[in-house]
Amino acid sequence: MKNTEKLIPPQPEILPDAVPYPDINEPEKIQSNLAFLEKSIRDDYKEIISSIDSHLFMTQDTPGADTGTRRIQEKALYYYVSSGDIARIDEIVASSVENADKITRPDSNVYGEVSEDPLLYSKYMLIASVTLATRAAIDGGLAEHIAYAISDGFLRHMDKLTNISKINMLSNKALRTFTYAVHDYNFRNCSLVTKTCCDYVLRHLHDDIRMKTFAELTHRSANYISDLFQKELGVRPTVFIRDKKLEYARVMLETTELPVSSISDLLAFPSTSSFITYFNKKYGTTPLQYRSRRSGSV
Repeated sequence: MKNTEKLIPPQPEILPDAVPYPDINEPEKIQSNLAFLEKSIRDDYKEIISSIDSHLFMTQDTPGADTGTRRIQEKALYYYVSSGDIARIDEIVASSVENADKITRPDSNVYGEVSEDPLLYSKYMLIASVTLATRAAIDGGLAEHIAYAISDGFLRHMDKLTNISKINMLSNKALRTFTYAVHDYNFRNCSLVTKTCCDYVLRHLHDDIRMKTFAELTHRSANYISDLFQKELGVRPTVFIRDKKLEYARVMLETTELPVSSISDLLAFPSTSSFITYFNKKYGTTPLQYRSRRSGSV
């Protein structure tokens, strides 16, 4: 049995308020915030990754590859993890870094009252976050043994921490690690040209993406890129783009009350009717039917 005295110190250590944080209002400051996150947890992360590598070595034969505000936020956040959207996750994490030292106890009206002790509360929140990220990563195509190894590595390290701010930072780092793992795993057999185009798609789901843009990005012909997609991903670029837009539309149907026509416009489909047709073909139901079923199951 573990010694609970080590788990509940008299006064949990908090990082000083005097630590300067970059202004996140400017997009160029995102990298500064991410650098702060990396620096604050670099040594801990080395230990975590070391334990993950060890665990993976021992398990390489493992088989397989609410309508409330909190639930809406969770669905949106973990969609980015499952899609391997590293650009969006970096933006989210960078935005939260500046406030990490100020959060000693999350709002109980949002997260519920799971513990009266701030340290235990933060640990429970980290466990929940890592658990959801693990599921999202597996749903996104990451091999199960890799996802669980990452999860185990972070939770084992968390067990030794008594610094609330470090725990909050660790939660952000876990989100980034899972998202990057999904991205790297799904595109592990792809060329730089394909990866560049796919990353562009994830960043521009609201745009009308054309092959001309891919050609300009990679200095390759449209035909070359199309053949490369077919060879490496098994689909043409137009299908890849459409599928990613439809996946995001599904999340929007679950997390917003936007009309179907507005979702179609936001994701730059040619028309609402084409959006409905493609959605029905991919998911076997119309957008409105999907929304109705999902809201009824919550």
